[in-house]
Amino acid sequence: MPEQKQSFSYQGHDAHTLTNLAYGTLLQLGWTPKYAGENILIAYTARNWKKYDDEITIETADNNVSVTSKMVHGEAFDMMGKNKKHISEFIAAFEKLKSSQAGINTDWSEAINQLMQQTAVAATEEVKQAEEINKVMNLSGSNLYGTYAIIAINAIVFVLMIINGAGIMDVNAMVHIKWGSNFTTLTLSGDWWRLITNVFIHFGVIHIVMNTYAFYTVGVYLEPMLGKTRYIAAYLCTGVLASIASLWWHKDGVNSAGASGAIFGLYGVFLALLFTNLIPKQMRTALLQSIGIFVVYNLIYGMKSGVDNAAHIGGLVSGLIIGFVYYLGLRNEETGNKKQMVVLGIAAITIAAAFYYLDTNKVSKDARVPILNEISTLSGKDGEKFLKKYNEFIEMQDRAMKPFHDSLQTDAELSKKLNEISLPEWNKAEALVIEVQNYQVSEKTKKKIEAMKEYVRLRKEQIIMVEKIANEGMEKYHEQYDELGKKLNQAVDNLDRL
Repeated sequence: MPEQKQSFSYQGHDAHTLTNLAYGTLLQLGWTPKYAGENILIAYTARNWKKYDDEITIETADNNVSVTSKMVHGEAFDMMGKNKKHISEFIAAFEKLKSSQAGINTDWSEAINQLMQQTAVAATEEVKQAEEINKVMNLSGSNLYGTYAIIAINAIVFVLMIINGAGIMDVNAMVHIKWGSNFTTLTLSGDWWRLITNVFIHFGVIHIVMNTYAFYTVGVYLEPMLGKTRYIAAYLCTGVLASIASLWWHKDGVNSAGASGAIFGLYGVFLALLFTNLIPKQMRTALLQSIGIFVVYNLIYGMKSGVDNAAHIGGLVSGLIIGFVYYLGLRNEETGNKKQMVVLGIAAITIAAAFYYLDTNKVSKDARVPILNEISTLSGKDGEKFLKKYNEFIEMQDRAMKPFHDSLQTDAELSKKLNEISLPEWNKAEALVIEVQNYQVSEKTKKKIEAMKEYVRLRKEQIIMVEKIANEGMEKYHEQYDELGKKLNQAVDNLDRL
């Protein structure tokens, strides 16, 4: 926060006198003295609807006064020069008071002594409150290694997925399915692990940045308070239960991923603890308000299309339940085996619920085949680009084959259409195949590209053969044409299979 400090020399004046003059100056300026110590005063400037109050610290010594002005409301810059202005105002008023005939008011010393006593009481109370808060929340006695580890895993997976073609902004959903998103058909047909893997993958950079911020914000409080075992168990279990809620709600299928279900689970745990008297009231009220606003805002925001609010609610509700279970242990200061048994119990219930849901809603493995084929096609950096090009290739094929569909045309008419319509389309298809050969795609897709190349070659050969038949008769080329037809049928089968 921006601050500025300046010292001034007043020869022949002891610290006590200068402190009293400083107190009188604060009163004249209408600034409120709030705290006092030995030769130090802390006050706040006047506040109104147009401006915040800023903190002014006056430190005195024999022959010297130091004035510090500090902006304490989260400002990043002092663009209007308020700190410098406050110091100038104070010194001007200080000089004027020192030079006046009124001198020092005898009440100021008494007021300063009372303020010192109040400050001592307030400091003692703050220390006591801090000790009570720290006893429960353990903010000074724990690190955030669990939070950092999960953030690191999310980041590493995100980078690896980008390398694999997932996309930073424009998302390739098929890559996410390949990496373990909660895709209904695959999850319900045997890929039970998707219930947890989806918690560690994200749809684009904005998704992971927002989730990381929300996760770190709650982790700062919750990991020290719960301990790493309870904390990580809550993250994983609520993540799984959020995934189940998503599958249950989206009856028509869903492709869901992201840590937000587990994060809402942690916020649910925290809310449950804040609803109890475990955390001291002075901190509980402020946290309950800020976290409540966060949860409500994000649930409302989650009503928009594209946000899996079912996972958010599932995580939140399961987090609330787990939070109340944890409260019983935290209240009784459970340690050792008893704490581990509670965590294992929650994990066992979560696993049982997951497999019960998967078993009662399982889908036939036959439904997986087209999805897995499409995943294989779209894998690689340029998988999605290839799919668009392949659709263009099919359109070129359809236009090129139209001349063969007219059974009433003469051989001469067919020959003309083949040269004017079919051959140009096959030439364009050939150029397209040459272009996609340079794409970064899966090995299976590379084989498909080779099959496309062979298919185009055979179709062009077919045009040449048809022209020869039109000019020289069928008898001479009958066997060659039949053989070419077999090769074309095989080429079509290869394309369909790949």
